Amino acid sequence: HDRALGRSTYCVEDPASPLVDAAGTPVGPARLMGGTLGEWLTAQVPGSRSFAVTGKDRSAILMAGHRAQGVYWFNGAGGFTTSRAYAAALPGWLKAYNTRFLTHVADDSLFWAPLDGRDLPASATYTVRGQTVTMGLPRAVHAVGMPLDADFWGRFRATPFFDEAILGAAEALDEAEHLGQGPGTDLLALGLSATDYVGHRFGNGGPEMLDNLRRLDRNLGAYLDRLAAKTPGLWVVLTADHGAADFPERLQAQGIPARRVQPGPWTRALNAELRKRLAIDRDCFLPADGPMLYLDPAIVDPAQRKRILETAVALAKAAPEVADAFTAEELAAFVPDPLEPPARRSYKTKLRLSFVPGRSGDLLLAYKPFYYKEDPKDLATHGHAQDTDRRVPLIFWGPWKGGPRTDPARIVDLAPTLARELGIQPPEPVDGRALDLPSR
Repeated sequence: HDRALGRSTYCVEDPASPLVDAAGTPVGPARLMGGTLGEWLTAQVPGSRSFAVTGKDRSAILMAGHRAQGVYWFNGAGGFTTSRAYAAALPGWLKAYNTRFLTHVADDSLFWAPLDGRDLPASATYTVRGQTVTMGLPRAVHAVGMPLDADFWGRFRATPFFDEAILGAAEALDEAEHLGQGPGTDLLALGLSATDYVGHRFGNGGPEMLDNLRRLDRNLGAYLDRLAAKTPGLWVVLTADHGAADFPERLQAQGIPARRVQPGPWTRALNAELRKRLAIDRDCFLPADGPMLYLDPAIVDPAQRKRILETAVALAKAAPEVADAFTAEELAAFVPDPLEPPARRSYKTKLRLSFVPGRSGDLLLAYKPFYYKEDPKDLATHGHAQDTDRRVPLIFWGPWKGGPRTDPARIVDLAPTLARELGIQPPEPVDGRALDLPSR
């Protein structure tokens, strides 16, 4: 929610940056508050370059930053695009790739069959929101000769074929730009998004996710093998922006007491109780779609706002689905221990680390384990303070000693670690620290 605009906004919404040769919401880095590794690199190392190729606009924009030599993302029926924030026209190599890709999806059959069905979970049906849903493979995505229907791109994104398309675009960029062959270091931010879409559409405990991960492993491995063969000094870092739990109904079938939380009705019930308790003739909080609530900006009296928030925190903490609740003022004043191991962090610390004064809500909630925000568009979702959503891999592959690490690490450590290894300095304060990566 943007308080200045008085409405919800998209994280990379940027009216000054229309898409290039494509329809859609104008997007760019205008809302990004800091710099990126690519920006640090190109500013400090002559001849270095920064690129991004991803499945989502926000992935490309927020990894590449305000300035880069090429920032491209998938845009559905138009193929891959960029915005005026980065270029006035698409390069010829990308236009050619889009033509090949779009011809393929329009003219060929897309049928998702498992690579190896011997140990896949069996097909199963579940009742979700009063409807029967069936999980299992194979699945038809597109039949030869059939027009692309309105849901085609939604189906396509939630298959391993989506990541194959992204990797294809990355290889086309590599061939055109000769990555790693110039006088400086080249950085490619690669965002593979199929796993996220598969998780939202099918959950992560069934045959769809298992086969997707097998295909991702195979396809990414083959891509990196080809890249390493022509780029001897290749470094690779693999991570993710979040994890997720499975959808509640499948967890329930396994004996786990999972539940869906509907933010809209929950907020309406909170508003009704506040009206009654505080004798207020208006809703105190704006409609919400998650565990972060904003006070109605028309409520301006500081004493009244304080009273509303104190009462709302008490009501939220008493709710069966809420583990803890805090006001923005509480979180803004709280300084987490930077050395606290991630596995032992309190809800207050977890919420503070994702809190941005002036942008985050006025009341922030942490749901209890196995309570999940309902999103009517998706079967499963993420964005909770539990380890299912917070724990992700962090793998460095390059001129370092191999082996697992058990010491605490955070995703915010990634950029300062690579900065040190590249011999550059972050030109701005960072939350993370450089991890120790012993050389071979």
